[in-house]
Amino acid sequence: MSRFQAGERILEIKEEIIDLVQEAMDLMRYEGTDTERERARGYWYAHIRLALDEDSGFMGRSMCTMEDSARELMAEEEDEAEDELLDEDAF
Repeated sequence: MSRFQAGERILEIKEEIIDLVQEAMDLMRYEGTDTERERARGYWYAHIRLALDEDSGFMGRSMCTMEDSARELMAEEEDEAEDELLDEDAF
């Protein structure tokens, strides 16, 4: 597996985690008390979502999200592809 492929897989895993954490919050919404729901949303749900990407809907940001890590892995190959295109255009 290349670094780029690993980055793509991490992005897929991130989406799976988002789906699962949303399912967990749905369970809290249906079965939890108001206090339990608010505690879950304000603590573990917020922490998980902030750690995944910048599209959490919460104020604040993680210093390094899961998406950031994936993009770092993918960047080297993307840069090489851009360089190849520039080299081809030069001729």
